[in-house]
Amino acid sequence: MKKSILYLLLLMVCIACGGGDDAGGGGTPDINKDYLSVTPSVELLGDGQTTDITINANCSWAISKDADWLTVTPMSGSNTQTVTIAAMKNSTGSDRMAILTVQGGTAPARKVTVTQKASSDTPAQKYMSVNTTSLEYEKDGGNQSIVISSNTNWSISCPDWCTLSTKSGSGNATITITVGKNEKTEQRDGQIVLSGEGVNDVYIYISQKPGDKNSNEPGSGDNLPPS
Repeated sequence: MKKSILYLLLLMVCIACGGGDDAGGGGTPDINKDYLSVTPSVELLGDGQTTDITINANCSWAISKDADWLTVTPMSGSNTQTVTIAAMKNSTGSDRMAILTVQGGTAPARKVTVTQKASSDTPAQKYMSVNTTSLEYEKDGGNQSIVISSNTNWSISCPDWCTLSTKSGSGNATITITVGKNEKTEQRDGQIVLSGEGVNDVYIYISQKPGDKNSNEPGSGDNLPPS
């Protein structure tokens, strides 16, 4: 009987001592272990903004960042503390993102994702692209179209054996490229060049299959001895 009571007491002690939670798991932190938790994400305005986050910890910690447009004060500390994040004006024309990494003691590292909108008075970043990188025509020629996606002014040129429905424009557009019959027995090759303000040139390879062999030229059955 005494052995049974002793066994039950030991079992109750084991249950009471087991199952401590880590700070990142959402339960009560174990004061005997290093724990660390932070706000996982922050969004800032494009014209520049300062905001605070709280680091909850029971140990010393340090912060590293991967972007120069952010300042973090302080970059290191201990225990629970408020940290100030400041971003300069975002004049890039598009949203941007940075990662803060907080490390402390033996606790798992925590990351904070910081995103910042583009400034409202900054022009959008210029871009230009087309929907294909090559065009191939049969020997008799024909019409094919390319689609330009852009937010800038552009001009386009092609080899002298093709014609364009338009040679310049702005923004999105569809261009028709017309090629006549290839009278030569060699394939024709060239480039269509799309140039835009503030962007790199875009090149489209264009080719046309060779025309028929000239009927006046000797064929495979010509100049054979009479049978």
